[in-house]
Amino acid sequence: MTELTNLGTHVLVIEDDPLLRDTITWALEDAGFEVEAAVDGRDAIERASVQSPRLVVLDMGLPGLDGFGVASELRSRFGRQLPILVVTADGRAQWKAEQVGAYSYLHKPFDVGTLVACIEEGLSGSSTP
Repeated sequence: MTELTNLGTHVLVIEDDPLLRDTITWALEDAGFEVEAAVDGRDAIERASVQSPRLVVLDMGLPGLDGFGVASELRSRFGRQLPILVVTADGRAQWKAEQVGAYSYLHKPFDVGTLVACIEEGLSGSSTP
């Protein structure tokens, strides 16, 4: 995909670390995505209720409603067709991705170029955990 192809593609980023959330947001906006960022699980559910995302970048270690709860709520609202990319710092990223039905996962820290490529793969439907 090119930057022009990404234009208007709404990605919901759910990350409680402000620096990482800003970095992800900037990288995706630079790649042409329309990005909405949520600070925690409840914020993410509210934002997804207002505008349906095309893809979700989900931190699993959120305060309050954790990544499992967020994924469960998103699945009940949007079904399995909503691609979820799991990002986590612990060593169980693949297991967590499988548990929530994510199409893929990234270990923190990750390269923003890898993140963008992974999101483009998720939107094209060619990625699996």
